[in-house]
Amino acid sequence: MSGSSSSSSDGWRTASENGNGGGIEKCAITERTILASPVPAIVATLKVGDILAVELDTSSRTRVVVKSHGQIAGAITSARLVDIIECLRNSFSYEAEILSISGGKVEIEIRPQ
Repeated sequence: MSGSSSSSSDGWRTASENGNGGGIEKCAITERTILASPVPAIVATLKVGDILAVELDTSSRTRVVVKSHGQIAGAITSARLVDIIECLRNSFSYEAEILSISGGKVEIEIRPQ
């Protein structure tokens, strides 16, 4: 991982890279990641191409979760997690597309909704 702010090699990109700065551009995050703490019973119902909701969960601690039909499928970890949380708190919406499933490993792409 390089020390530059250019991010296409880091797996995410933002509209703020065009020099416009924060605001909505800050929230225009698209990132590929692996679903953390996947829930086996929910993962078993998922298939490649499914679109899931990305929501802020503050029930026990603040975390970003991915939901299928209202049920938590897992959580998101990301280098941009602080930004994603801030954007969700400011009513910005994201979705997650299932890219691959291999056993309990679920690769997703998070993007603006």
